[in-house]
Amino acid sequence: MDLVSFAENFIYLLFKLREEDRSLSERAIEYFWTNMLLRKNSFRENYFDVFEEFALFGKSGIERAALIEKALKEIISRYPRFRFIDYEGKYVWIFREGPELLQKTCAYVDSFVDQLAMKDIFDKSGSLYEALLSVSMESDLLEGGSAAPPQVIDSMVELLDVRHGMSIYDPSTGFGRTLYGIFKNNTLENLEYAGLEADPYRHRIGKIALILLGLNAVNLKQGDPLTRPEDYSLLSNSQYDRVILEPPSSERLLSYRIKTGYLTRGILEVSKVPGSQWSYIKHGIECLKPTGKMVSLIETRALENPICEIVDNDWLEAVIELPVGKGNFLRRETSILVINKSKPTQRKEKVLLVVPESERQIDWFDIRNPIDWPSRFTEQYRGWHSEPNRSGIVSIQTITANGYTLRPRDYAISAGMPRRKKVSFEELINAPMIELKEIGEFITGRNPDRVGYGPEHGVNSETPLHGKKESGRIYILERVKTDSEGVIDLYRSASQLRTPLEVTEPGTLRKSDIVISVWSGEENVGIFGDILDDETVILSRDHVVLRVREEYDPLEVLRVLRSDYGKHLIHKAKTDMFFGGMSFDALEEMRIPAIFGRK
Repeated sequence: MDLVSFAENFIYLLFKLREEDRSLSERAIEYFWTNMLLRKNSFRENYFDVFEEFALFGKSGIERAALIEKALKEIISRYPRFRFIDYEGKYVWIFREGPELLQKTCAYVDSFVDQLAMKDIFDKSGSLYEALLSVSMESDLLEGGSAAPPQVIDSMVELLDVRHGMSIYDPSTGFGRTLYGIFKNNTLENLEYAGLEADPYRHRIGKIALILLGLNAVNLKQGDPLTRPEDYSLLSNSQYDRVILEPPSSERLLSYRIKTGYLTRGILEVSKVPGSQWSYIKHGIECLKPTGKMVSLIETRALENPICEIVDNDWLEAVIELPVGKGNFLRRETSILVINKSKPTQRKEKVLLVVPESERQIDWFDIRNPIDWPSRFTEQYRGWHSEPNRSGIVSIQTITANGYTLRPRDYAISAGMPRRKKVSFEELINAPMIELKEIGEFITGRNPDRVGYGPEHGVNSETPLHGKKESGRIYILERVKTDSEGVIDLYRSASQLRTPLEVTEPGTLRKSDIVISVWSGEENVGIFGDILDDETVILSRDHVVLRVREEYDPLEVLRVLRSDYGKHLIHKAKTDMFFGGMSFDALEEMRIPAIFGRK
């Protein structure tokens, strides 16, 4: 049976088990890796007598399950380092009480494992490990969160810059993917590995697989760095050259709270409540040597409120925002942090910020369109240069002035304003930020000083008005259609009202008013040019107007708002408005670079 055929058939069986219950697919996966480890040990001289006494290979069903448990008991009695394997009654249950499909799946595993020679295990285990884990996590065959795809893990390893003889620590080992990513590229580098994992199942699978693959896993322990790890020396007595971390997702942290009863027993002070992703990162920093380096994933939304210590101490080297993926891989906005306690001289007082090349979701498993973006951002990190719409080098002073936010999109990296000669890209991304409400006033379509709205024409001609004046042609702005410079085409954007109407001067739109679509599906921004004397334009409820104060240049403000960066901010503000009870605070508090100067 060849590797590809087995992998395809085994994954198919796992999918069928998952349809019944995910715990069944998880049992089958653990059965497979345990059998693989036993098969490898059966070729080693110090285990010959064990497998001679408990001759499990070539057998199947409940007979084999019973022999597996006996063999594990004997191995653990001799070598306590294997005591993390949970075996008592577990494999016998599969063939005595488990569903028929689970029994068939495990019997299929037996037939594959029995034919493997030592060379096969050496040659095939790595490919099987990466393929089976990736598919299982992506397809929800294993309980997980928003995991990182293999391409991102490989890029994190490259950013970590591991060298000969170094010690490596992962405070949230999971299934061991990050440590294996280091190991497979540094097999001869004499590295020391340490790690903690809170979830018992993840710890077992990860440690079994890593031992099978040849990694020295003696210092991989079960425990949570924020609560009570199995070995305190991993916390207080050791420091490491490198730390790599894929912290638990926010949903997994909540799951820990529920599973362990933290939500109900916190008042008894039994243990700490699981912290945030920043808590894991802070722990990782504490475990770094004075010259150490750390690479970690983090949900992008958490970057708005970081631990200021990494900025103030000039440890932060880079923040790389990743594209959102389809399925379970990076289904939330996620970024990579590079923290370096010994930054090169040319990088002192500076941070590299990188944004995704596009807003589209990425299918990390689409073999027709291989994903090469991770390799490009590692090149940008090595080259250490700014590239408009992709990356920017921002000073520590700019970050502190902007309230310590580390979200790359909170800086004007993707402002991308062609034909702008006055400001260089470096000046643009390091410019002080200013809130829109400081630039001008907002006028909305629901302003009570303006006309009301009725069912016939969208306005109510009987609304009492103040400061009335006669108007000629009256238009209501229904959409924002602009030319290439962003100037609104009135006749494509507005409908003329046929009902005579008196309007107030403050309620009419003026030249240089900037119109933003907020409630409609479009996200256009435009500015009014000249409006004829006999024309009056009023605002619909789907738009708001920013009336820029005289001391600022509205055309420069428009350029920022029409850039990719501005569109991103407007889209985010609209989302916040929707979930915030339709309040305009999110729009007024948008922060843009103050590069538009004074007139």
